[in-house]
Amino acid sequence: MVLLFMKRLTKNEKYPFSTDALRSELKHTFWILERVSSAKALARLLKNHPVFENYEIVLAAGDGVIEDSAYNQTSLFRVNNAIKNHDKTITISVGQLTTGVTIPEWTAVLMLSNMKSAAQYMQAAFRAQNPYEWEETFDGNSAVYQKQNAYVFDFAPERTLVIFDQFANNLNTATTSGGGTTEDRKENIRKLLNFFPIIGEDQNGVMKELDVNDVLTIPRTLKATE
Repeated sequence: MVLLFMKRLTKNEKYPFSTDALRSELKHTFWILERVSSAKALARLLKNHPVFENYEIVLAAGDGVIEDSAYNQTSLFRVNNAIKNHDKTITISVGQLTTGVTIPEWTAVLMLSNMKSAAQYMQAAFRAQNPYEWEETFDGNSAVYQKQNAYVFDFAPERTLVIFDQFANNLNTATTSGGGTTEDRKENIRKLLNFFPIIGEDQNGVMKELDVNDVLTIPRTLKATE
């Protein structure tokens, strides 16, 4: 199943690493997993994958070691060092680096963990939100570029949208803990969607930007289907 998932990541055009353009935009990404053993196993698979073998894999989980050799550098130092010396990197974590650190080069977070806390989820998601600019030179001419977009990729839409609802409404004291009217809660979600749009696959397999009604009804529909 994991190998099939990796194949879809790099072949299915709806997935983040499926085209050269997407790979160019997602040069440095942060992947969050559930367990240290899973993180280590995934790191080994990525190193032997025909696409991901071109990325420097940084394991920021447990003892920080993929094999049995010891590292005494901090995870943050190793990530920054990897980015400095490699054009593309993937950082794999279980809990490290999800709060209190800034790595401007990250452009995306892959949520591969069953994270249920809205606060923890958003803290981790915001790891890719830091501003970043860099200089590139072509034919002797230099230009400065700025990071335009940051992405969060999640493959559990029911959980993701429930967390989005919780986060939007916990920002307002009138709607925390399920309080407020339905319209109040919808308005909070509308406001957050302006700053944090969600793109998802509809019933016809088409990717579209979700609205407030989608955020509220899709989790119920999926639960009913299950």
